Amino acid sequence: MIYLISIEREPNLAVENQNSPNMSTLAQPKTLWIKDPKFDLIYLSFGWIAVYLAFVIFENYFATILIIVAATSFVHRHYTFALVYGQKEEFEKRKRAYILLPIAFLVIAVTFYKLNIFSVLLAVSIVWLMYHTIAQKYGLTRIYSRKAGYGDAWLDKGIIYSWFVYLFFALGERNRGLLSEYHEGRTLLKYLGDYFHIFTTISYVALAVAIAFTAVYIYVELKNWDKISLPKNIFVFSILLLYAIFFQNLVIGFLVFGFSHAIEYIAFVNLFVNSKYKKRPDTRSFFSKVTKKQWLYAGIFTVILAGISVAGININEYALGLYITGSSFLHFIYDGWIWKVSKPEVSKPLGLKPITPS
Repeated sequence: MIYLISIEREPNLAVENQNSPNMSTLAQPKTLWIKDPKFDLIYLSFGWIAVYLAFVIFENYFATILIIVAATSFVHRHYTFALVYGQKEEFEKRKRAYILLPIAFLVIAVTFYKLNIFSVLLAVSIVWLMYHTIAQKYGLTRIYSRKAGYGDAWLDKGIIYSWFVYLFFALGERNRGLLSEYHEGRTLLKYLGDYFHIFTTISYVALAVAIAFTAVYIYVELKNWDKISLPKNIFVFSILLLYAIFFQNLVIGFLVFGFSHAIEYIAFVNLFVNSKYKKRPDTRSFFSKVTKKQWLYAGIFTVILAGISVAGININEYALGLYITGSSFLHFIYDGWIWKVSKPEVSKPLGLKPITPS
């Protein structure tokens, strides 16, 4: 997950890099994109569309598509582990925590399973996953804002989070029957089901807040028409489209939302590693070697992990479930540590100016 903290406004990077002061706003110089239009649109904004269409068109192959989604999710969290345990400078920052936390969460997962309350841990993991996914999308939005040189953090966060809060409160009552068909859903109903009618009432207030944020967001974008960021607005629009899927089908919405997070994370990490290590003179670094044939190594890494995921489903689903749940918490925590774009070691490879204290 890509986190942003202490973001302040900075000069318009896009304008500074334009070849001509009369360049059209819609020309969208490359500096406004995280990489380039093709990369951003295919992997970051709309990498989820193929999976969504597959769920809708090929309903009879739901289980097969689900395995693909699950395998992709399984793969993406291990990119975080590669960054933590494969970068000496990162590992040394929190060496003790990186050694002890995996042991701790293994013990926690096994303990919850033995006490027959594993569903509670799983429910917490799912809720955290949703927050984690939204926070990553917010982080990418802030990168776009910094590249464009305008846009406040509170407003970017407001439009992304407010619509999800509305979803959270609005969808419970209307999906009570669907939730009861799944183990995790029944756990949710057990603790929150009696309050769904209250949630529905709250959702009307949440909807009003979301509409207000959207109106202000549109106003600010139009106010900055001379330097408006098409990449940023396409990305925000793609997030709102993802939210709309939840109203069509809660289960498909959840799966597609999670897949979008995984695919954008895999693409982003590959981009970041390439930008950070490709021109490093130190060829002894593992990641410096990887960038020489990055897609080959990344492809092998992905295939091996996907194979382990599929094998785990067929060999010992419970053991795989314990590992996935325990490792998911590690992924959430580690991402919160390593992806702070306010830090020069993260912002520089992304082409962002370091934040200086005001």
